[in-house]
Amino acid sequence: MREIVLSPAEIGCAAELAEIAASSDFCAKWSGADFESEAGNNFVRIYKALCGMETVGFAAFRFCGEEAELTNFAVKARYRRRGVGGMLLAKCIESASAEGVRRITLEVSEANGAAIALYERFNFKTVSVRKKFYNNSQDALLMLREI
Repeated sequence: MREIVLSPAEIGCAAELAEIAASSDFCAKWSGADFESEAGNNFVRIYKALCGMETVGFAAFRFCGEEAELTNFAVKARYRRRGVGGMLLAKCIESASAEGVRRITLEVSEANGAAIALYERFNFKTVSVRKKFYNNSQDALLMLREI
């Protein structure tokens, strides 16, 4: 695999990010307009992962004071289990810390074992369960990481 490079996502890549989101089973299905809106928010950071010229994943978080929430996160299927998600998550944690964040939360489907394992490797702990959070059927785990 070619080298993966992380960079802040700009408004011009919103359609690419929306395409990745649409193809992922577990992430929020943001549209290009949603990504543009988030990218224009001063309290949001979105990072993308590039392999050559191809955008292969993204991670977005929103912060306020000492708290942040990972709001959306996906990696293209053929790049999963290659460290891309870990690189993106590490970048979000690093960036949040630089912004003065002390706690990061996220919600993840209890059916998404791969994501849960990734978050646990990064010291996220399950602190609550949100019953029927997804489509009024699947539970979500609320996970927290102290920085």
